[in-house]
This record gives sequence, structure tokens and C-alpha cells, in this order.
Amino acid sequence: MEIEDGLRYLEETVAVARLDSFMIFGGEPMLYPERTIRLFRKANELEIPEIELITNGFWGRDPKTARKLATELREAGVTDVLISVDAFHLPHIPLGGPRNAAMASVDAGIKRVRWNIAVLESIEAQNKYDRRTREIAQILEPLDIEMSLNEIWPQGRARTNLKHFFPKQSLKGDCPRKENTLANPTCISMDPAGWASTCWFMAIGNAKKASLSKLLTDYSWEKHPITRILVEKGPMGLSDLQECEGFSLQEDEYIDKCHLCCELRRYMRKAYPEMYI
Repeated sequence: MEIEDGLRYLEETVAVARLDSFMIFGGEPMLYPERTIRLFRKANELEIPEIELITNGFWGRDPKTARKLATELREAGVTDVLISVDAFHLPHIPLGGPRNAAMASVDAGIKRVRWNIAVLESIEAQNKYDRRTREIAQILEPLDIEMSLNEIWPQGRARTNLKHFFPKQSLKGDCPRKENTLANPTCISMDPAGWASTCWFMAIGNAKKASLSKLLTDYSWEKHPITRILVEKGPMGLSDLQECEGFSLQEDEYIDKCHLCCELRRYMRKAYPEMYI
């Protein structure tokens, strides 16, 4: 994301809403440390109470660099550093880097430093990924750093590469995210192209075409046929839209309602380009 865009998004958001937290995640934010730290400084200037970073910790490969960057993050106002370590990261990021990044963050005085661990079922499960992740957690346990466990949500590559690990769920009923995501959004996610999303590829507009403050204040789930149907009928209701004509709905192909919702919206993408679906 261009720094000018990020700074503007922050200013436009706090002009119309109270932000409890601000997070930069990726990809990997620390590939661009100057840009990332400048955005954190801006969030701190705007008195956002929780300022968070999710990183894979690769920047800890050199302990001296890790100490320097951790100090700059703390001085920029960062309150939380979450370092991703699990079976999915380990083949690409050896543990030495994340370990040094974590200890440097603790030594720099950052308020909360955690391991950000993705699990398929649980840390005690016997599938090959969770078993490896458990081994990683045991290696890191002596460092006495809090472990934050998060179940993988079947979206993106996980939806295809790990499909057989997820138990099938009912596709009928309400959208599981309708309250805090659609009817009354509590979080907005910005991408480098300017799309402001409340859910997975569910944009309320593009902040490069209209100000983010306007997108936020103008948003109403009742105004758009997709959000209206999702709130009132759930994902299965989308299949009744005229734009879904020709969509082959084979219920056994979908893991859960979110999976179905994404596939239906992808099918309708040309009809609703403003939603980045």
C-alpha cells in the first residue's frame, strides 16, 4: 500500500468513527519497515489505543536488526506484536528469525508479544499439520511468550488445499457473520488497491474513488441486494438472484455457508463490480 493512501485512510476513518484498534498485516508488513512504522506513528498520533502488527518474524534473522526494528515499533506506538509460527510458516521461515523478533520485541518494552498460531482442529489434534505445530509450540515454550491459537477459516488457498480436513456444515440458515460484519460492521479491512472490505472480498466501495469517510457513513446493509439478502435470508438466498442464473449449486461441494457465499458472489462479479466480489 502506498504510504499516502494509508495515512489518508487513517485520517478519513477517525473523522467519522472511533477506532479501538489499528492493525497492519499482510502478506508481510516488515518487508516495508519504513512504510509500516510510519503508518503506526500516524495511528499513535491519532490516539488509537491498540496498535497491532501481525508478522512472520523473518526480520529477526539478524539479532541487531531485530533489536533496532523492535525499538522503532515500540517508539511508533505499537502495543501488540503477533508473530506467526506454525506448520504452515516453518518451511519458509526457520524458527530463529521469529524467536529473535519476539525476544527483541519483549526487550524493547512492547506491551504484548504473542505467538500467532494457526491450527486446523486444535493444538492437541493428530493430523500432520497440528502435530507439527504442537512440536513447534513445545520448542518455543521455554521463552514464556503467550500463545494465541486460531482455527483456520476455510477461505483462500485453505479452501482448496485443506478442504478434506474441514467437516461439512449446513448451508442453510443465517449468515454467521451478519451482525458484526454486515448489519453492524465493527471492522474494516483495506487493501493496496483501495477496496474497503467488511468480509472476505465483500467491499463497501473503493477508497481511491470515494473518500473512506463517505463509504463508512453511507454504508447500509439494506441498500445493496447482496448484503440485504445475506442479512435477511443467508447465503443460500443469493442463489435466487437473477444474476445467479446458470450457477450449478451442488451442495456437497461446499464446506460451509461462507464457502458457498464466496462462490456465489464470485459468479456474480461482473454484475456487481463495486463490491469487489
